[in-house]
Amino acid sequence: MIAPTPGPLKQPRERSFMSANMILPIHEVLSKFIGPDSRDDLFRQAGLRFLPSPQDPVRERQVAQVHQTIRRELPDDWQHIMKDAGEKAGRVVLDYRMDPGARDLLRRLPWSLATWMLVRTTTQNAWTFSGSGNFRVVKTSTLEICNNPVTRAESSDAPVCLFQQTVLETVFSHAIDTRLRFVETKCCAAGADACRFELAMP
Repeated sequence: MIAPTPGPLKQPRERSFMSANMILPIHEVLSKFIGPDSRDDLFRQAGLRFLPSPQDPVRERQVAQVHQTIRRELPDDWQHIMKDAGEKAGRVVLDYRMDPGARDLLRRLPWSLATWMLVRTTTQNAWTFSGSGNFRVVKTSTLEICNNPVTRAESSDAPVCLFQQTVLETVFSHAIDTRLRFVETKCCAAGADACRFELAMP
């Protein structure tokens, strides 16, 4: 299974879809950890026999199956896989989904104002990483996904949304200031009412 080059995003007709960017970077990273044959077996186990095009929406159920299968089948490696894949997914957003002029503007603004502007843009495209979950801005430095699709029917003692956390951190830190960091402080899988991502400038 080979992923084609990203193109313009196609808007889904219903809320239960997410961006293919939620799984394609994972497919790429898995080769390094378990090899291409085991990678493809794992994707088939998650219900994906063929890779979607980068611009096509993917059913959130399939995204959740990929994420949850990796956490279940690769307990020692899933955090490294999700972090590496999240960084790649963030780079796709920066390179293919964000206008270069907008990135230049963000870098020239004070980081607090730039963050506010990028949060507004993130809200407009929240379906790509939250699907039918309820994305909301608690405040500029606090973002939440209620009913997060990638954690449904999953239970954990600690937050598990490292992929989404890393995507946000990669986009914000490279677009605004490399010191910016996101941390998931609450998670639906751990019994919280929402997955909460806190932005901080160390």
